[in-house]
Amino acid sequence: MATSEQLRRNINQHRAKNTKSKIDDKEIYRAQKLAREYLEGRFEYELKGYYLQFEKSISFEKMQKMIKDQRIRDEFETQYKERTIKPDGGILLLRKDTEHNYIKIVLVAEVKRQGTNKDREKEGKRKQAQGNAVERLGKNLIGIKAMLNHEKITPFVCFVLNWPIF
Repeated sequence: MATSEQLRRNINQHRAKNTKSKIDDKEIYRAQKLAREYLEGRFEYELKGYYLQFEKSISFEKMQKMIKDQRIRDEFETQYKERTIKPDGGILLLRKDTEHNYIKIVLVAEVKRQGTNKDREKEGKRKQAQGNAVERLGKNLIGIKAMLNHEKITPFVCFVLNWPIF
């Protein structure tokens, strides 16, 4: 597995790692768009006064604000507030027309392709550290679960491809 120092220095962590992952990213983005269109049509009446907004990422600062607004916790480490979580399929938010600060997470979508070193080798790319896809998934899920700890559900969907069979 990659060390925390390797992950910290990885400036390409949000980029697709191989050709199949690029296709996966486009497909999960398309699925998120279809989910938004479905919800807007299905709940047109219930959404009066609200709207759905798509975001590619969410900052730690915004996540901390969502927790603070629920009066769950007041103090946070502020050293990393500029960092973001960037799920592959983005984040679908419920916003209120009349309240700028009203934000509810509706859906977070991820797709991870594990065990792609053979594909990368065929493409002439160097190997990735073992477990990298799962590590990236874990980072996002931990942050999102912390942010939604006060909610009854965590609207997080992840498709893991090429998972090794034990």
